[in-house]
Amino acid sequence: MPGAQKPENRDDAPPIFGPILGKVLVCVTEDWFALSHFQPLIRRLSRLATEVIVVTRSSGRFAEIERLGTSTIDFDYNRSSMNPVRELRTAGRLAAIIRNENPDAIHLIAMKPIVLGGLAVSMAPVRHAVVHMTGLGFLAISDTTKARLARKAALSIIRRVIAQPQSWLLVENPEDLAFLEQGGVAPGHHVTMLGGAGIDPAAYPSVPPAANAVPVAAFVGRMIRSKGVAVLMEAARLLQERKVPLAIELYGESDDGNPEAIPNGTLRSWSDGERTRYMGFTRDVAAIWRRADIFVLPALSREGMPRALLEAAASGRPIVVTDVPGCRHFVRDGVEGFIVPPGDAAALAEVLERLARDPELRVQLGAAARAKVLAAFTETHVENGIEAAYRAMTAAAGKRN
Repeated sequence: MPGAQKPENRDDAPPIFGPILGKVLVCVTEDWFALSHFQPLIRRLSRLATEVIVVTRSSGRFAEIERLGTSTIDFDYNRSSMNPVRELRTAGRLAAIIRNENPDAIHLIAMKPIVLGGLAVSMAPVRHAVVHMTGLGFLAISDTTKARLARKAALSIIRRVIAQPQSWLLVENPEDLAFLEQGGVAPGHHVTMLGGAGIDPAAYPSVPPAANAVPVAAFVGRMIRSKGVAVLMEAARLLQERKVPLAIELYGESDDGNPEAIPNGTLRSWSDGERTRYMGFTRDVAAIWRRADIFVLPALSREGMPRALLEAAASGRPIVVTDVPGCRHFVRDGVEGFIVPPGDAAALAEVLERLARDPELRVQLGAAARAKVLAAFTETHVENGIEAAYRAMTAAAGKRN
């Protein structure tokens, strides 16, 4: 990618001699999302800044965030709202926090905080703004009139933020960067590509093949339509008709703040308790990969860099994904796993059957998947990429002063 800085290995990372910034506000929609995906970011920012404040909605987990060395501010981003008047009011409340805290930098994670934060910094300017894309959400998924208008407005806001000389863009795959550039966002050299949220290989060690009489393919993620869970259930039906020895397990919960949420009643109806099982939410994801044989994510639309994919890959499980941005950035067909067309239940069933019947192939692909995580997608890689971005951003600002 022209201009994009690749994540570095720890041995190549510049040493931290002391903070390079004063206060940083990290804006992320939910406290659980901050904890599940952004602990490496928060840890590294806590070393690069004298103070880090996480501005997020509380579900009762603020104490866990604060143990990372940060402060917290409870803030509701109204994730499901697309009402322009309500959005402006929410941005105004965020601007009031910015004026009160007077940070050196604001770090905006994912689409809702990026859009609201972009509006807020137009009301309450900050020295540095970091736009951290974790996928494009409605920017690239929906084609309704309402979504097209929202996409146009969001791209305009991102363009204005990135046009500031002391801003920076973080992305998780080259196709998201290309999409933004096609929409008029011009980061130039002020962009860094991260390996998703990063994985701690010690927390997700390579595990031996699961001792299942019937192999298990597991989906781990939010139960929303764009993840392709309904397609997976259709593939499960085809496999049962062919009497393929494979069980499907779904791990996760319905995301009430998302208009694409799959109702709990539907999830329960999909589970027969034998070959298709809805397991619900669990925090012990590593235990899933001690139990399951195959990771499957049949996403219908683009992803950033799915953490669930990296967790399974680090554990040495073969990866089955669809041919969408983010997923195909990690998986090479026939190397770390298999890639199938989005929405194609028959193709999905075919590769799941192949893996169900070939335990040696599962081991071979799983080993390649773990090797790829270790090469570029660990927490260390992500932390070093974040530090490199912040150092480059502040160094460029120093040259202008």
